[in-house]
Amino acid sequence: MQKHEDTQQKVVTIGGGTGGFTLLSGLKQYPIHISAIVSMADDGGSTGILRDEMGVLPPGDVRQCLAALARAPHEVRELFSYRFPQGDLKGHNMGNLFLSALEKITGSFSRAVEEAGRILDVYGKVIPVSEGDMQLVVELHNGVMLYGESKLDDDARVAQHGVRSVSLAHPVSASRDALSAIEAADLVVIGPGDLYGSIAPNLLVGGICEALAQTSARIAVVANVTNKKGISSGFTAEDHARFVEQYIGSGSVDVLVVNTQQPEADLVQKYEAQEGEGMLVSSDGTLENVTYFKDDLVLHAQDTSLIRHDSEKLAEVILKVLRQ
Repeated sequence: MQKHEDTQQKVVTIGGGTGGFTLLSGLKQYPIHISAIVSMADDGGSTGILRDEMGVLPPGDVRQCLAALARAPHEVRELFSYRFPQGDLKGHNMGNLFLSALEKITGSFSRAVEEAGRILDVYGKVIPVSEGDMQLVVELHNGVMLYGESKLDDDARVAQHGVRSVSLAHPVSASRDALSAIEAADLVVIGPGDLYGSIAPNLLVGGICEALAQTSARIAVVANVTNKKGISSGFTAEDHARFVEQYIGSGSVDVLVVNTQQPEADLVQKYEAQEGEGMLVSSDGTLENVTYFKDDLVLHAQDTSLIRHDSEKLAEVILKVLRQ
């Protein structure tokens, strides 16, 4: 088994949240070696409560990636994603509780993730970007400072004034596994996902950008399908690549993956009412020395009430990038 894995091409994904779940759900269908590096800055909902009350590392984004890559029976995967609807546990996710309990038992969040991976028969490896206490600081364009990744979604001032930058409240170092995965990768895929909530926190961790600058792997950025008011208002696909290069360095992005499909009109209207005009990400093709992969990557409306990537379509494009 180990010999077979050593011959597989190695893909490292960097992100978190729904975007990470979507990408990994598609990639696990292919004979490649997957390492998912996951942000540890989440502090909202069930994750935030467990983080505050139990002193554990945030399990939410890791749980989503484990669920995406799981090959365990359907009932086990459903159990891991189950959210309690009432009682003292209302709002808590079973997978979050499970990971937090395992962290207490093993004494290490990384060991807890490894054990959960074995139980769920995960295809590949899920790697917390750091075991440090990551606390995101959000600076708005009006100078106001907000503390916590959850503020990006929960504080109305973000949409009103927009984000100028994010930073970490104090430095944390990358996990050894994360650095090793980047060094050994054939392809690193950054995104899709919230730029300031899922992408930037990973790149702010000490050692990650240095590893990305030194790796021999190609670096691909997956542009989001839609923009978010106050976060990426009016961004083009090229702006997504430039955002990443602000952290890693100019010219570091080799590949840009772009959706070309216009979503259904009723969904566009719904999103524009919430996020404003320019919420659809377009491409102007202006980046030099970057290889573009453009395709219909949107999940069809009959399958969702949201505008998002289709996991299978996105994975197919990533495999094309890998095989180029």
